[in-house]
Amino acid sequence: MEWNDSRVHAIIVAMSSNILLHENLVSLSFNLTAVILIFLASLLQSFFDAVTPTMPGEEVNPKAYPLADAQLTITILDLVQQAANYKQLKKGANEATKTLNRGISEFVVMAADTEPLEILLHLPLLAEDKNVPYVFVPSKQALGRACGVTRPVIACSVTTNEGSQLKSQIHQLKDAIEKLLI
Repeated sequence: MEWNDSRVHAIIVAMSSNILLHENLVSLSFNLTAVILIFLASLLQSFFDAVTPTMPGEEVNPKAYPLADAQLTITILDLVQQAANYKQLKKGANEATKTLNRGISEFVVMAADTEPLEILLHLPLLAEDKNVPYVFVPSKQALGRACGVTRPVIACSVTTNEGSQLKSQIHQLKDAIEKLLI
């Protein structure tokens, strides 16, 4: 399914009319609806940014392999966001390199729209040497947002933690990433 501005607008209009029908307090209706619409619009924009790698018409660099599909990208970014909350995330190519060298990286996520892509192409080689799965996601902006920063992030590494509540999710995602590499 392709997302475009008119489809996003149609979803927002449908949700807003549904919200207005169920709102009993007229004085709070506008304020509550506005807040909800802003929230929904930001969620839809985040989804749209996450699955849209670059400007329309631009292609992803073929060196960015393996590239996660839309559904896997959403799952990866969700886990990256949770890892950031649990302090199990290192942001940037340099920190990802350090985690790989230290042997504490569970998996590495890189942005396919990095320009030039060569500034992070040492990471797949290092990850393969250390038997750590790696994957590319389409957008550095979405990766930055998932990492909890306002700037674009070109690479990040989810790190190990023995007592982590994310352990099962990390292992499931590692298996999905490894299937892309086969």
